[in-house]
Order: sequence, then C-alpha cells, then structure tokens
Amino acid sequence: MAMSTKKIGIAELFRGLTSGDLRKVGEQVEERRYPRGATIFRRNDPSDSLFALEEGLVKLVARSPNGAGTILYLLRPADIFGELLFSEDKRPFDAVAVTDVLAAVLSRKRFAGILSSIPAVALNFIRILSRRLVHVEKGVSEFSHTWSYHRLAKVLLQLCEEYGEGTPGGVLIRLPLTHADLAEMIGTTRETVTNQMNRFKRMGLVAARGRRLVIDRGRLADFLGPGETRAEGGMSPLHRSA
Repeated sequence: MAMSTKKIGIAELFRGLTSGDLRKVGEQVEERRYPRGATIFRRNDPSDSLFALEEGLVKLVARSPNGAGTILYLLRPADIFGELLFSEDKRPFDAVAVTDVLAAVLSRKRFAGILSSIPAVALNFIRILSRRLVHVEKGVSEFSHTWSYHRLAKVLLQLCEEYGEGTPGGVLIRLPLTHADLAEMIGTTRETVTNQMNRFKRMGLVAARGRRLVIDRGRLADFLGPGETRAEGGMSPLHRSA
C-alpha cells in the first residue's frame, strides 16, 4: 500500500513537493516499525537505504574501538538519516531507537530514481547535506577547544530549544535523560557529567523532576556567556544526520 501524501510531506526531504510528486514518492517507500532500544542499523552494515523518521526518536552513536559510545545526533520526526547510501563505505555508526519508532525507508535504487525524476527532492537533499557538513566542521572545532562543562551547558541549552517546555519552575526537557546519555552527547565520562550536574544544581541552574531535567535557561545562558546559546544551522549535536 502506498504511503499517504500527508505523512510524506512532513519529512524535510520532501517539503515543497506537488501532490502528484508526493504520490510518486509514496509508491516507492516502505514503512517499518522498531521498538524502543532496537538497533535500526549497525556500524559496518551496508549503506544501502535512506530513512525518513515519522514517529519517535532515534540516536546515532559512534563507537570507539573499546566500545564506548558518543551520541552524534538525536533525531526526531521529519528528520532523515542514512543519507550516505551513495557512498562506497559501510555505515559509520549505529542508529538506535530511543522510543518506539516508525520510519519510511527508501532503497538506494528507488531513491536514485526519485532524485533523477523530481528535482525538488534533489535540491532538498543537497541543502540537508550542506547544512550537516557545516555542522560537522563547526562541531569538530568546538569539541577540540572547549572544556566538558562548556559542552554540557551548551547541550542543555540546545535541549531546551529542541525539546523544552516552559513551566513556572523553568524549562522542562521532555526527554528522560541519564547522565550516561549526556556523557555520550558531549564525549566524556558519566562521572564527569555527574560532577558537573551536581555543580549546576548547587548553582541553581538545573533541577531534577523525576527522570527529567528542569533548566533555568536564562541563568545557564549567562553562565555560558554571550554568543554561545544557539544551535548552529538549525542543528544541535543532538539533532539531524547519518
């Protein structure tokens, strides 16, 4: 059964398409469901398909030789991943379902056909790849020249922007994050994050509400300093890519 044009149009890759072009895309995609915790693909798997996230959250995780993980991106509905499907290389990292996930999947052959027949998709694809390249270049520079407390503060502010909900006590991040999750996001150890989070709590910048965090966004931004509070190019180190 063809996928509905309403669902397809949500994906950033297919925005701006005519209803006729959306129907053509819908005839080519396959919908797949993944339970929370499932590995959608692993490092070194064949890079032969593209995913458009419809429901849920997906994290992309790079593994070191000793098995330690770093979260490269946290993806949400409308994002795509697996875009290296035209590369000769294998998948460079894992894609893991953070929640129950529904994704639209396109094989390399079918996506190549769409790119050649619908120029608007090709332009959207180029924009997405270009933005991600800029993000990676800036991220490498920042990672090399900032302390872990700086990266943690910036990630918390970006989580506020991407997943925050205003409450009387501060910005509630609507994700159940552990210190291990945060450590993977900034490339450090869980112990380092725990120590820094305790410091932030003593300073009144962060509070716990069950498994969720409440952030005093204004005070944390002041702590981080001017010019450091926005995600570049619409992306955080938790948002968008593969």
